[in-house]
Amino acid sequence: MKSERNLVYYIVRFVVAIYFHLYHRMSVYGKEKIPDSRSVIVAPNHASYLDPPLVGYAFYPRYLKFIAWDHLFAFKPFGAFLRTMGTLPVSQENKSSSAALLRVAIGFINEGFDLFICPEGHRTEDGRLQPLEGGVAIMSLKTGAPIVPVYCAGTYRALAPHMRFPRPRKLTVTFGDPIDPAAMAPDLPDKDKRRIILEKIEAFYKEEDAKDKAKYPLTPQE
Repeated sequence: MKSERNLVYYIVRFVVAIYFHLYHRMSVYGKEKIPDSRSVIVAPNHASYLDPPLVGYAFYPRYLKFIAWDHLFAFKPFGAFLRTMGTLPVSQENKSSSAALLRVAIGFINEGFDLFICPEGHRTEDGRLQPLEGGVAIMSLKTGAPIVPVYCAGTYRALAPHMRFPRPRKLTVTFGDPIDPAAMAPDLPDKDKRRIILEKIEAFYKEEDAKDKAKYPLTPQE
């Protein structure tokens, strides 16, 4: 798969490796499920700002393209850093940017990149799963790229939206079975295909979320 790595990327990866392994004792499961000869759409749940770097690190040695809201690029040095790491800015307010985002994201996949996108759209505010948006299913159907659902456990406990600094909580990344649009009946309407794709992602999230909350129930503080 394609990559745009540079020296900054490898320096950041080295720092991130130390941080995730020593501070969060991270573990990765199911990585062998990722198709190794095709571009894929990596679709994690979204509980924290830790999710993108965590999944990006776990996905190595493959390289991910990211999509992030443009307000994260307001501080120009940080914006330049995000672009260096393969991140594309998109506006939340400008609806026309949604169509542009879809075109650019599809372009990335067609060019041979792997793409990171959170189907929930934004971070959870209470630690619970959110309804899924349909963009990820549309991208998969238009490009033929399989979706690899991913569950990030512990990121909400480590850095929930109301926290200013991350806590030393254990983090786990679990890759699920790929959802391949080519495996669906060709005569099935796209609307039904999108529904099936989202249902499969949601089912994976719920299964992993139930396991996580059985071990670490949400507390009133969270």
